[in-house]
Amino acid sequence: MMIRTKPAKTFTLTLLAGLPLLLTGCVDRETADARLIKGCKAGIEAFLYEGDRVEKIVSKTLRTPTGLGSGYREVMLNATITDGFHPHDEDYTCIFMEEFGPFQMSHRASIYNIDLGGRIIGQKGYEIQGNLKDMQKLTKAVNDALKQ
Repeated sequence: MMIRTKPAKTFTLTLLAGLPLLLTGCVDRETADARLIKGCKAGIEAFLYEGDRVEKIVSKTLRTPTGLGSGYREVMLNATITDGFHPHDEDYTCIFMEEFGPFQMSHRASIYNIDLGGRIIGQKGYEIQGNLKDMQKLTKAVNDALKQ
């Protein structure tokens, strides 16, 4: 003997069973921003002098950049840079292209450009700033940090 269930009842049960998986897989803005900060820090460190490092992030501001619109995220960091002896604060800006997957199940980002105290590496408008070697170095550092 075969037991039949109504399609609406089966769909409701399937939806209720899958709901916890959907909710635990969501990437919120705060989590995405934390990843972008980590990526920006890695981009900064890729261009510091040998022996220098980011000691701490003093302040951070994240927003949609003016003139680029949605799909981009600007990360402005004030960081303490040190060589172990002489710490000093510097301002840096990273702009990322980003997108969220369906239902915010995933977040993807890639570096658009970085401003290292007036030295821009990456894209600005329709032009590439910096040389190919610097762009590859930046992209690798940021991508490696975003994957962690």
